[in-house]
Amino acid sequence: MSATTLPIPLRFELPGPEWGAVDPESWGVQNASFLAVRRGLDEDYSPTITVSGGWRNDSTPLEEIADEALAKLRAEGATEVELVQRRVTGSEHDQAVVQSVGCTVEVEGRRFDVRQAQVFRGFVDVRDPARRVVVVHTLSCTYRQFEEMGREFQQFMATVEVVPDGQVDWPAADGEPHPLPPQ
Repeated sequence: MSATTLPIPLRFELPGPEWGAVDPESWGVQNASFLAVRRGLDEDYSPTITVSGGWRNDSTPLEEIADEALAKLRAEGATEVELVQRRVTGSEHDQAVVQSVGCTVEVEGRRFDVRQAQVFRGFVDVRDPARRVVVVHTLSCTYRQFEEMGREFQQFMATVEVVPDGQVDWPAADGEPHPLPPQ
């Protein structure tokens, strides 16, 4: 599978059997380490969960990095992008920004009223506090799906944990464990 990797190893479980890992690039998703698609809904829009991130060598506050995600949505063609809600949690060394975003996207000529739940987590490098890893977990679904999918995303987020090198076992698109190489 061709996908970027995260600089820290994560372990998580998908919220149910309706969710399946797919190759991000096969869905046109770039710069994602992981993509899962929700099947079994009688809708034209398939909800997704993505995991992405990387090193940041600047002192940009996590809230500004979350703002960058809004600008990225606009740059990728989303319209009517709005920050619905934002909350900052955690400590200086393990901070998180949780936000809900609304926007309109066009997929194959059809317009969808999309909602995203985004969780930005920053992990300071203990050897070099000027560096940190920012990991972004994103749920994308329609406005009508958001209540149900939001609960499933919360189930997913409750299982996410950073683990020691070599103990990663999240599913790859082929259903096999997907270890991340140590950085």
